[in-house]
Amino acid sequence: MRRLALALAAISLPGTAIAQAPRCIPQDQVAALVTFALPTLVERLAHRCGPELPPNSYLTVNAQALADRYRPDAAAAWPVARRAIGDLFRQFLGQPMPADMNSDLIRTLAEPALGGLLAKQVSPNDCATANQAITSSAALSGHDLGELSALALTVVDRKGKGIAGVLAICKRDMGS
Repeated sequence: MRRLALALAAISLPGTAIAQAPRCIPQDQVAALVTFALPTLVERLAHRCGPELPPNSYLTVNAQALADRYRPDAAAAWPVARRAIGDLFRQFLGQPMPADMNSDLIRTLAEPALGGLLAKQVSPNDCATANQAITSSAALSGHDLGELSALALTVVDRKGKGIAGVLAICKRDMGS
């Protein structure tokens, strides 16, 4: 369990804290990680942004229902997200993830940890924008929202230094 926590914490470290150059992560794995984390992300954003938003804002009112709607897609994304977590574990800790970490317990620990890490990236000043983004994307499935998020993160990473200087997303081939 501690190793998983270390791997997830390593993802959130600034680039200067990691000795090796970041390897890119395929967009499908990034999409799976986001999709997998969506239920907790929505719940944590509602909690984090609640004081900043009107009580009748979409996020405040609908967070739990939206999180529940995303849970089946999050469950379906777990195999690819687990592979991505294993790759990140290997990249940042220099060893394969132990076989005993391939359990439902790890899944239960990873989803809130990853969702929490993503929610912390939204500052209180950005809560209105986050609410608007969630309102605008509410009709999408969790899978589609994960795919769209991976594409948006790829665009954000225009300089190729990775997200927060750590997580580089592989560019898709034009034929994909």
